[in-house]
Amino acid sequence: MPSLPLRDIARLFLHLGVTAYGGLAMVEPIRRRVVIEKAWLSQTEFLDGLALCQMAPGATVVQLATYVGYRLRGAAGALAAAIAFILPAFFLMWGLSFLYFRYGELAWVKAVSRGLNAVVIALLLQALWRLGQAIGRQWLDLAIAFLALLALWLHANYFLVFLTAGFLRMAIERRPFSGHFNPSEASRAPRPEIRLILTQAAASLLAVAAVVWVLHRWDLIWGQMALIFLKIGVISFGGGYVMIPILQWEVVERLGWLTVRQFLDGILLGFVTPGPIIILATFVGYHMKGFLGGLLATISVFLPPILMIIFLSPWYHRVKESRLMRPAIQGILAALVGMLALVTVQMGRTALIDLKDLTLFTGAAVALLGLKINLLWIVAAAACLSLYWY
Repeated sequence: MPSLPLRDIARLFLHLGVTAYGGLAMVEPIRRRVVIEKAWLSQTEFLDGLALCQMAPGATVVQLATYVGYRLRGAAGALAAAIAFILPAFFLMWGLSFLYFRYGELAWVKAVSRGLNAVVIALLLQALWRLGQAIGRQWLDLAIAFLALLALWLHANYFLVFLTAGFLRMAIERRPFSGHFNPSEASRAPRPEIRLILTQAAASLLAVAAVVWVLHRWDLIWGQMALIFLKIGVISFGGGYVMIPILQWEVVERLGWLTVRQFLDGILLGFVTPGPIIILATFVGYHMKGFLGGLLATISVFLPPILMIIFLSPWYHRVKESRLMRPAIQGILAALVGMLALVTVQMGRTALIDLKDLTLFTGAAVALLGLKINLLWIVAAAACLSLYWY
């Protein structure tokens, strides 16, 4: 297929980004546009990319856009697709953040916010249920989740907890890789290209480290923001949901940049904004440093997974079949489930303080988990009840 113009790639993913509600539900619209309507990739190429994106940290749909762009036009296509896909969510979240922090102290806004916080706890419970299903089939993962919960409750460093969980899971289930890697079946990349990719990866890492150092020297908060969101982008296996407890740990518990109620409001805005829930980074960044702070936080949280897809794509078959990576990632996911359980309980104790809150929470949980009602209808109903009750 002839080389596609970057504007065509960007235009397609900009349109997809505007309609990107439902998280992983966007995988099918992307497949339909890229494989069936445009015939830019084959079904096999698309599914291989999806497998790679599920192995890497970050928002799967953003990584999938990156992968498609990379397969079409290399690194330039990857960046064009990813940026175009993220832009609608970024600008909408920026606008909502401006309105929230400008008018959030009005009495009726506080009333709606209190009721919708109960909905957020139900959403966290839904996320816990979904992630729990991914680890609940083995007693080992459940044990790791419980131990991680206990360690975090005792104020252990969460990054060390995740690393320990990954190494523990990999050590217990260690099996030698028996597959035979055939470069002709994977990337067909000659050795000079492999050396170039490794060089580019090392240069990117050094450049990012230099930027973080400069930001830290210039202003402590700028440096902390960049480092926190880069770190989240590196370890958030399992999609945007797992970012919530990590970010709560950093910006609410450790640094006190947001109150629990502000954080819950930010989560809700992330859910009703198109794109991945990880766009919550824009909300936090805007609160701390305005528009540029939101931009820095957004770039920082999306940059690591985008770069990983770019650098791993030439070996996507090898990564997909790796029997060393799978147990390590499963261990990290188990620890994240434990962390999410702890954070859900902690934030629930703040948000659910009387019978009205519990009633809204119960109704939202039943609607989400049992009746599977669209979130926007649940939010609208909860907002109306909040205005009446509070």
